[in-house]
Amino acid sequence: MSENIKKDLAQAKNNYQSKNYSDAKDLYESLYLEHPEAFTIWDKRFYSWALYQLYVKNPEDETDLFEAVDLITELVNQENQSKKDGACAYTMSMMKLLDYLYKQKDYENILIWADKLNPDYLSTKTSSFTTSDGRDVKLASNKEKYYNWLSKSLQEVEDYDECLTVSKEALEKLSHFTNNSDVWFKWRIARSCRELAEYDEAIEYLKDIYKTKKDWFIKWEIAENYFFKGETDKSLEYAVSAALSQGDSDKKVKLYSLLEDLLEEDNPEIALKHAYLIYSIRLHKEWGIEEDLKEKILDAGFDTENTEYWKIEKELKTFWKEFKFKNQDPNYGVINRIFPHGKSGFIKRDDGESYYFNRFEFKGDPNKYREGVKVSFYLEEGYDKSKDEVKLNAINIKDI
Repeated sequence: MSENIKKDLAQAKNNYQSKNYSDAKDLYESLYLEHPEAFTIWDKRFYSWALYQLYVKNPEDETDLFEAVDLITELVNQENQSKKDGACAYTMSMMKLLDYLYKQKDYENILIWADKLNPDYLSTKTSSFTTSDGRDVKLASNKEKYYNWLSKSLQEVEDYDECLTVSKEALEKLSHFTNNSDVWFKWRIARSCRELAEYDEAIEYLKDIYKTKKDWFIKWEIAENYFFKGETDKSLEYAVSAALSQGDSDKKVKLYSLLEDLLEEDNPEIALKHAYLIYSIRLHKEWGIEEDLKEKILDAGFDTENTEYWKIEKELKTFWKEFKFKNQDPNYGVINRIFPHGKSGFIKRDDGESYYFNRFEFKGDPNKYREGVKVSFYLEEGYDKSKDEVKLNAINIKDI
């Protein structure tokens, strides 16, 4: 190697260390085009970092970002950061690119680029910071981000076999989860199982999720899987429970459609009322309405201009409640404890047994939500995370 090339490489390095990244990149670029064999591993690393600083760290142009990361992965290798942290231009560039693609919802490109990363080499170290209002925010590790981006992308492109494999691998290989990512991995497993007609496994994962995540749509997912299995009684049980759970009515249109299908044979009048609820919601939201739904509502003699869907929903709630609690007598007791935050507490039944409840289950006069008030309530299985056990919780609470 000539002395001139050595001097130019030394100058490029000096430019980088002086934060003259553009000059460093220009010099490295010309030298690499003509004398790639002259570059030591250190020259390649400095060249990579110059590219990172200019085009990857805060990307302004997508083409420059793609080209820079592509060249960086040619110049240097991914370093193993599973045991110790360190600055690796390859890893940092790839993570920046994948983050960019994820925000763009470019799932197909994520799958192409993610293949260039070895997840076993990624760090599991998490970080955190405190916001201006005093909240502690925990940030995911590179390994967790990788699996989240990859499993989400596989789900979006409907590669359910691979999504199932990757999501299970994430649960196996990650020991720390942020922002409920373990729940999302389980949810993607359940969704993939459903699409692959593995309904029992889907239900198993959904029930596990529901222990800690009490959202209505988890019950809806369980109901759908039972429906596909042909177990309509179980499906109806979960669908009704989902309908009674908190959630925006317009988000529940598919749930109401499932209830219509489940009730059509044995209770056609109530099934038709669900169709009317869907129609009224769509009309209120100014969404498109299919012709067969329009004809069904017209033939039934319903008011086709009615946008007050909440009135229809209120009527159906009577049916839902009667169905849900048809095999259970009401319990009676007293609210004997409300926690300081006001969101939950305990009810002592007349026989002395105590049951945990959530504030949103109190359906009575809001002014009577206080300790010492006599109430009626029903019981439903819940999950005590601190004790890792299933317990009965009080629901549908009313003052008496």
